[in-house]
Amino acid sequence: MSAIPQHVGIVLDGNRRWARRHRLSPSDGHRVGFGKIPQVLAWCEQAGIGFVTLWMLSTDNLRRDREEVEALMEIITAAVLQLAWSQRWRIRHLGDASLLPPDVAAAVRHAESTTAEVPDGLTVNVAIAYGGRSEITRGVRRLLSGWVEDGVSSGEAAKRITPADLHQVISRGQPEPDLLIRTSGERRSSGFLLWTGVGARLWFTRTRWPDFTQDDLDRALTEHRKAHL
Repeated sequence: MSAIPQHVGIVLDGNRRWARRHRLSPSDGHRVGFGKIPQVLAWCEQAGIGFVTLWMLSTDNLRRDREEVEALMEIITAAVLQLAWSQRWRIRHLGDASLLPPDVAAAVRHAESTTAEVPDGLTVNVAIAYGGRSEITRGVRRLLSGWVEDGVSSGEAAKRITPADLHQVISRGQPEPDLLIRTSGERRSSGFLLWTGVGARLWFTRTRWPDFTQDDLDRALTEHRKAHL
């Protein structure tokens, strides 16, 4: 594990609590929070980090009030397209695209395709409609369906699965996250990067995501470095 993390995962938590504190709507909180993303990615890039995974929408979030979810989908779509239009970073999607409205899923695919050839800069994984358990489940299904299509019986395919096979499917060739950051005071992972992040250092801050600063990031990176002294 390097003194500078190769891959940082961030749970963007606290948008709604920030909004309540400022007597604003949940959507206003999400809008401010997601508007912070390009700035934070620039700080990560300056620090020498190569991969960042942003948990933007969990599968549990989809069960919130319908109007809030619809507004959140619009805000997320705008945020992802803004990242793509900058042509600064490579965008990858983590999550179950089948749970997204067609226009949101199309926007995410567009962001992936139009940034695939960006030569330098971060790779940014946008975790939208993401859950750690469902990620593992989908990985197992992809392995099984691939082998069955090759003529292997389902029973034999199930026997073939190894941790290395599953890791290859889930990681998609990226380094394992070595630092996970969660804002807004919650001291739990909630299944974020459940498979690939098993060895990651966890760093929690009470700062709500819209208030997250470069000093917060620097403190997390300092704690990470201290582990290597």
